[in-house]
Amino acid sequence: MLGRKGRIYEYPFFAGAMFFSFVLPQLPGLAGDPYLPEGAFAKTMVVTLSCAVMLWLGWAVTNRPMRAFAYEMSEQRLITAAAALSAAGAFFYFKISHLPVEVRDLSLPTGLPVAYNFFAKMLGYGFTLATICFVRTGSRLALVIALFGAMFYLERIIFAGRRGDTSEFVLIILLSYWFERGRTVPRALALAAVLVGTLVMNSTGDYRKVAKAEEGPSLDRVMQIDFVGNLKDLLANGGPEMLNAVYKINAIDENMILDFGAFHWNTLVFNYIPAQVTGTEFKDLLFIPIRNPYAFTAHAPATGSTETGMADGFGSFWYFGAIKFFLIGLVLKRLYCAAMQRSIPGQFLYMLLLTPGMLAITHHTHFILNIWVHLSIFVYPVLLWSRKPADRFAPTTLGRSGPIRDPRRAFSA
Repeated sequence: MLGRKGRIYEYPFFAGAMFFSFVLPQLPGLAGDPYLPEGAFAKTMVVTLSCAVMLWLGWAVTNRPMRAFAYEMSEQRLITAAAALSAAGAFFYFKISHLPVEVRDLSLPTGLPVAYNFFAKMLGYGFTLATICFVRTGSRLALVIALFGAMFYLERIIFAGRRGDTSEFVLIILLSYWFERGRTVPRALALAAVLVGTLVMNSTGDYRKVAKAEEGPSLDRVMQIDFVGNLKDLLANGGPEMLNAVYKINAIDENMILDFGAFHWNTLVFNYIPAQVTGTEFKDLLFIPIRNPYAFTAHAPATGSTETGMADGFGSFWYFGAIKFFLIGLVLKRLYCAAMQRSIPGQFLYMLLLTPGMLAITHHTHFILNIWVHLSIFVYPVLLWSRKPADRFAPTTLGRSGPIRDPRRAFSA
């Protein structure tokens, strides 16, 4: 898997890291749990393995880039767009910071926090475009915009302990240098990061308690977290996410309560139809009724825990739900191929969809669709505006340094 340079930036590596660091540690404790429904754990393992295989197959089945984004772009217009998106996103982060603490810190926010967060995501888009443009052209203005966005990322990483923001921030920087300059971190370092991530991931809750304390995060208090003990406890007793998946998959299988994708429609309605504009009654009419699998069990998911994308896929199409992971792998591979040909839209989309691709394993598969719709609203018009009125994409040199990449040879191996 890691024999060729750059493979640590391919989606299967990150998906494998999620299975290794998030899913695998939760399994030993559940395997011997005598209180689980008979056969439920075995069903979950079959579903999990089939999703992993289909994910890899979707990636491996094609080497064709996504031609819809094969256009030359105006870096100057992209930098202008990055500045506008960053400023707009920063404004809404400012609005969020001025909300009352009891509203801002709700575990299930509604109303203004949701609306502000919807628009605040533009800052991440501006940061991504600015980073790509800086690495591509060395523009000082792009660097200033990128540093401006980095401050917001670091605030959420350090003071909120956001795992998704951490991975997105790091990957945007690393992938920019890989796609544009062909530079990669040592593979040994990447593997070490996976091991450290396995240790740290299961203590995120403890870190967030430290970070949100009145005195703020400090190195001494962070070092007091029992990272090793938390991992040992997880290995011995199992984790809440895979426990949720076991009960949900078993209940769906025994009662055949499939939603056939209605879950995705309902989530889109929830995220993109503002009740403040349309009215709550009209919004409620748009939801498709779905039966709750947990109503058929004695299990209630722990607050803050997820159900995993494997259970999500099974809930839609039974064992055939693994097709969702095939499609995710296929889409990300075609974007990666376009990114390797120095397509800026391909690079931009791959960077921003890679973290949702990992969350498709740990949380649910809707993250990919949700961010794609959001990007279509805020970024696709920007990309159209920034497109040069010239012929479609042709391979060029890597900015100020690096070899020419021939798209006919880039994926021939």
